[in-house]
Amino acid sequence: MTNQRFEALSRICLNNWHYIRHKTLSFHEGINFFTGHSGSGKSTVIDAMQIVLYANTDGRGFFNKAAADDSDRNLIEYLRGMVNIGEDNNFSYLRNSNFSTTIVLELRRTDTGECQCVGVVFDVETATNEISRMFFWHKGPIPDHQYRAAGNHKDNSRPSLGRAMSTEEVKLWLMGNFQKEGYYFGSHNERFRKQLYDVYLGGLDSEKFPLLFKRAIPFRMNIKLEEFVKEYICMEQDIHIEDMQQSVMEYGRMRQKIEDTWKEIEKLKDICGQHGQVEDIAKQMEAFDYYSRKLDIMQDRLKVAECQDKIHVFEETKNKTIQDIQQEQDHIDEMARQGDELLKRITMTGYDQMKEQLASLNALVEQLARSKARWEQTAALLKAWENEDSVSNRTLWDIEAFEQGKITEEELNRLKGDLAEVRKDVAKQQQDAQGELRELRKKMTQAQGELAQLKAGNKAYPKELEQARTILQNRLYQETGKSVNVEILADLLDIRDEAWRNAVEGYMGYNKLSVIVEPKYARKAMKIYEEMDKEKFYRVAVLDTERVAADHHQVAEGSLAQEVEARSDYAQAYVNFLLGRVMKCNDVDELRSHRIGITKNCVSYHNYRIQHINPTLYTTAAYIGKSSVRQRIKLLEKSLKDMEEALKPQQDIVKDAGRVLELEHLSQDVSIYLEWKKDMLSFKGKQGEQAKLKAKLEELLSQNVDQWKKERQAILDLCDQKKAVVNQLRQTAFELERDQEDEKKRLVNLNEALVEKERDFTAAAELDEELTRILASQKNPRYDILRNEFLGQHAKAGEKKKQEMNRLVDLRTVYLRTYQNRNFSPTVESNQEYQELLDHLNDERLEEFRVRAAEQARTAVEHFKDDFMYKIRSAIKEAMQRKDELNRIISRLDFGKDKYQFYIGKNKGPDGQYYDMFMDEALEVNPSDLDIGLDNQLNMFTQEHEHHYGAMINDLIGIFIPPENASAEELEEARRNMDRYADYRTYLSFDMQQLIQNEDEVIKIRLSKMIKKNSGGEGQNPLYVALLASFAQAYKIDLKPGLIRNPTIRLVVLDEAFSKMDAEKVASCIQLIRGLGFQALISATNDKIQNYLETVDKIFVFANPNKKSISIQEFEKKEFRRLREDLEDEEEGE
Repeated sequence: MTNQRFEALSRICLNNWHYIRHKTLSFHEGINFFTGHSGSGKSTVIDAMQIVLYANTDGRGFFNKAAADDSDRNLIEYLRGMVNIGEDNNFSYLRNSNFSTTIVLELRRTDTGECQCVGVVFDVETATNEISRMFFWHKGPIPDHQYRAAGNHKDNSRPSLGRAMSTEEVKLWLMGNFQKEGYYFGSHNERFRKQLYDVYLGGLDSEKFPLLFKRAIPFRMNIKLEEFVKEYICMEQDIHIEDMQQSVMEYGRMRQKIEDTWKEIEKLKDICGQHGQVEDIAKQMEAFDYYSRKLDIMQDRLKVAECQDKIHVFEETKNKTIQDIQQEQDHIDEMARQGDELLKRITMTGYDQMKEQLASLNALVEQLARSKARWEQTAALLKAWENEDSVSNRTLWDIEAFEQGKITEEELNRLKGDLAEVRKDVAKQQQDAQGELRELRKKMTQAQGELAQLKAGNKAYPKELEQARTILQNRLYQETGKSVNVEILADLLDIRDEAWRNAVEGYMGYNKLSVIVEPKYARKAMKIYEEMDKEKFYRVAVLDTERVAADHHQVAEGSLAQEVEARSDYAQAYVNFLLGRVMKCNDVDELRSHRIGITKNCVSYHNYRIQHINPTLYTTAAYIGKSSVRQRIKLLEKSLKDMEEALKPQQDIVKDAGRVLELEHLSQDVSIYLEWKKDMLSFKGKQGEQAKLKAKLEELLSQNVDQWKKERQAILDLCDQKKAVVNQLRQTAFELERDQEDEKKRLVNLNEALVEKERDFTAAAELDEELTRILASQKNPRYDILRNEFLGQHAKAGEKKKQEMNRLVDLRTVYLRTYQNRNFSPTVESNQEYQELLDHLNDERLEEFRVRAAEQARTAVEHFKDDFMYKIRSAIKEAMQRKDELNRIISRLDFGKDKYQFYIGKNKGPDGQYYDMFMDEALEVNPSDLDIGLDNQLNMFTQEHEHHYGAMINDLIGIFIPPENASAEELEEARRNMDRYADYRTYLSFDMQQLIQNEDEVIKIRLSKMIKKNSGGEGQNPLYVALLASFAQAYKIDLKPGLIRNPTIRLVVLDEAFSKMDAEKVASCIQLIRGLGFQALISATNDKIQNYLETVDKIFVFANPNKKSISIQEFEKKEFRRLREDLEDEEEGE
């Protein structure tokens, strides 16, 4: 076998690939060994080989799978050379300007030495990471320039100095150096792959070879033997079941459509039945409405008759009343004549004229008396001004003239003006006093509030200071999660000597009201204060206790700071800063001897200026210590007492001013007073005229005039009574006329309404007969009562109809949500659309679906037989043939005493039940014999000879039909099931057997029972036997002499394949590789190199010390001794 010819990988050329700028490696026809630390670049070269051998540039599924660092590289990272930087995974690239990359494999015939090259070239646009590619092949070896252009160097014999050729340059080189049949290039990987496997590599299976090669590279021993055979020997086949699946699903859909149509018909029947109930109630409502309208007309006819009767009665009563009026009027006329006769007699005496004159005179005298009384009352009120000091003598004289009735118009105007001036001055005094009172009361209220706080133990700090303190406390709690004390500086201070209290309070001023927190919170507090409302809190200050506590503040002996004691270090630090240089002094001379000083009576000296401190700062604004509270209480109590004493004189002013303003001040116009004066002067004269006229009337009354008057008055009284009767009769006649007119108008309206109702009413004989029957059944029927009853029944029926209509709408809504393609209205009164659809589904669609379902069932059977069962059976048979070929190969291999063979048989698990069904040659399906019946269609195989498998087939078909409206999870489960049962390996079991020859029989031992997972080096040989046998089959290595085939490659790449074996077993496995005639590339870390030195033909040592540049050293067999010595020296050095 070792002498068979094949295409050996002789060299690989890499330009700009990962951390390799330019490198060409030469391979031995036998066993090649890659070694180096993890990450040294071994997988970089292996991945480059795979790109060309698979004609696949995306790298999915194979990039870096042979590496131990579990990284996940992609093509652009390999091309540009990605470099990791730092722990945060930021990265950069080695190649940052446009470049090209070439990967070329040189293949050499072992018998003739003829060479050919297959490769790929990439052009990379680094700004966008866009990649263009070109696969190529050419006869002959790798050229001297190694696919590199000279660049700035004219010497093509030194390719490492140039740059990699671009796709266009490689294309031009190929066309310029080879005949048409001697090269190929193109960007389509599928076309190149077909050429690669069919021609260049000697005729390999385009599906099985890349799958086997790809899986072999990262091959590990921690795999079950059965899984190994399944994955590496009997690989999956792409059994296309789309037509079968589509046919079965279409059949399922037709069955579902039939069921759905039945369901829809039932729902439509419910809807139509419910609509029938609504229509029945609607008919009842029509009858009730007809009865109530007919009774309404009948009731209106009764009203018209009643109205006509009333009009007749009103006419008769009105005529009788008019006759009574005429009789009474005649009596009145006669009495009026008699009264006139008596009046003539009285008039002749003059009595009536004198009586009218007396009445007029009486009214005049009464008016004059009122004017006189008003004058005298005003004069009496004006006398009160005589007791007021604020009036002048002229005013008093004018008041006296008014009282005597001698005042002139000029004097009256002057008096009015003088009194107005006096009142104006008094009102001004009253207003001033009231303003003073308000101010005093406001101060008293404030003082009383502050006094109450102080007596309760609370200092009366300014409102904005308390608000700022609260805001700071809340915000500090939110930001720190702790309850931070926010205090006022004055609360932390005490004064040692009360004699210096005012000086301390005054000099500290409003600094004592600063907000203070512990130094560790000072910065946060100031940040919060910065965000607060400056318009509101500009008077508030926050101390930087962190800085003031950190600095040293010197306190001079005799300074004011020595009189202040603080309850915290940081508060004391601020006091020392503020008062540590302020010296206590007794007089001006002593003040002048210091730069800053103060006396006990609060005279300060600073900047060569002497000045009294504002007393408010040490009186009303005294806050330091508990003594300040007591002092403030005393001060407030004294202030309140002083303010109470100041209230009384102002109250007296207001009271006295109010009394003066109430005095008479001639508020009316002067013309009125002058009119009163005129009336007062005429009063006595008019009283005399009144007395004389009364005497004359009494004289006339002593004659017969009195008797005539009484008789005339009696006649007039009786006449008035008669007039009242006439007026009453006229009112009655008027009301009768009015009522008659109203009734006539009502009659017109009734007739109009009746005509309108009768015009709109359409008679129905059947309903009229029923109404007549109802009326006849009642004694003295009342149309209005009956009408109301029918209206009530109509309303109840309306509610019932609404309820039934709501049920109908609910049924329709549920239906329309289920069948969203039905664009019907759920609320429409008519049911025509629903009824027509029901009729259509019942008569046409259901039968159509039945016929289509039967036809689809036949189609599904045919597809199931042709697209699925046949393909599964074919795949199983092919697997059996492959097994036989492999067993024939390994039967001729020498393993010493050990002999092996592959086993493929029926799955012993639940899925094995289907095996006989697929492999039964007698299984045939006759679709024309299927039962069209709906209930029997699922049982598609009912023929007698298929009784054994019908249920199984139905089960499998059910697997390929996902549920209607399936969820994402259900669809995914259905997809997994389809993938599983469309894989022929599901129905098989896989194993290897060790054959032990006894004297009279061969004992077969199932190796899967002997080899345990992760069992180390023991038992690994059978797996390698299986793997290499698969490669032998893939490369068409036939042990039979005489068969001539096109030579193929025989490359086997194994990474860490012998990691758990000792040197002896490694040698055994490599010997097997040699025996089968493979060219091998084995990769392992450098700690395993001793196990390979005696068995491999060439060694490649990889290094990548800076993770940016891969170096590769090649060692031929003759150089192994030097390599061994170097390795021993390294071990001794360690």
